Amino acid sequence: MQPTAQIDDDFYGWLLAQAAAMRARGDFPIDWENVAEELEAMGRNEENSLQSYLERLLTHLLKYAYQPDKITPSWENSIENSRDRIRLLFKRSPSLKSKIKELFEDAYPFARRQAGAQMRMQKREWDTRLPKTCPWPLETVLDQDFWLSPDGHSNGHN
Repeated sequence: MQPTAQIDDDFYGWLLAQAAAMRARGDFPIDWENVAEELEAMGRNEENSLQSYLERLLTHLLKYAYQPDKITPSWENSIENSRDRIRLLFKRSPSLKSKIKELFEDAYPFARRQAGAQMRMQKREWDTRLPKTCPWPLETVLDQDFWLSPDGHSNGHN
């Protein structure tokens, strides 16, 4: 049985394909079920990395939009680095793209709380000032040229 994904082309896809193949293989002196679970756990680590980069990216975009008077080079660096890390994850594991919408939606509440805390807002303040759902579509957030003007509207790169 030829795996659907090759390890060097799509690590995430390979992990999931290997786990499925091991479960279907039969009884050998290897603990196939636990090996399969460990491989799936490695795949979840890839998902967790993607969600973490999305959280960091969204946190700094929110700070950029809602505290434009305090923009720092480290925020800009974090935005660019997060986008680059996401791009590299997809280059290494293209099938991970199938999870991005779900992880993006899951990341926003964490990013919202983190941005509010980092902006030194009380919960009730960030709960009313920061949007409950992400104000930007996923494609915009990932766009290398998407930045926010000081009034919070999108524009090109600074």
